[in-house]
Amino acid sequence: MSELPINLRIAGRLCVVVGAGSVGLRKVRALAGAGAQVRLVTEAAPAAQMPADVEIRLKSFAPEDLAGAQLVFAATDRREVNAAVARAARAARILVNVADMPQEGDFDLPAVSRRGDLVLAVSTAGRSPALAALVRDQISRLFGEEWITMLQIASALRGKRLTHRQIPEYNRDILHDLVAADLPRLIAAGDGAAVDRVLEGRCGLTLAELAVELPRQPT
Repeated sequence: MSELPINLRIAGRLCVVVGAGSVGLRKVRALAGAGAQVRLVTEAAPAAQMPADVEIRLKSFAPEDLAGAQLVFAATDRREVNAAVARAARAARILVNVADMPQEGDFDLPAVSRRGDLVLAVSTAGRSPALAALVRDQISRLFGEEWITMLQIASALRGKRLTHRQIPEYNRDILHDLVAADLPRLIAAGDGAAVDRVLEGRCGLTLAELAVELPRQPT
């Protein structure tokens, strides 16, 4: 199956979730966490407390529940309802995710781990979400919280135009050098002097000049 991995900025956009089981509630929380406007359609009241700004419609699904939506998630435990949601979304030309039949939908959500703005995502095209989560957890162990600072440094270097926009090879080379010099480990150790030595030796700049601070070490 050919798919296009993509990150969507959905803050303020209406997304509809149909179904308030464990899968549906995970979708609601993920969407709300990304700043989306969320409408939950469910025949039974959610078992867990929802974010305050989630619109809850206690009713059977109807196509008009999708009015104004940008994304739709069919997440009930009933095959016929999920199929009806998918048909209604397709008829309205709205992208739909179908929890129990991924091939019936337009997109899947990967298993995600975040380090600040660094997002580690693993997808199995909906074939095995459990395996995607397992692989994500394996990868996550390789990238600790120090990679938040690594991203801040990389972004600051890019902003200083040390990595010219028209020469991505230079961008990759300088970041490769920093990683090869064990910069993530030095950041994790909180060794600011060593971090500065690496940065000065390869970039001619210090943390202070990049306006980046190392995270405080636990006491």
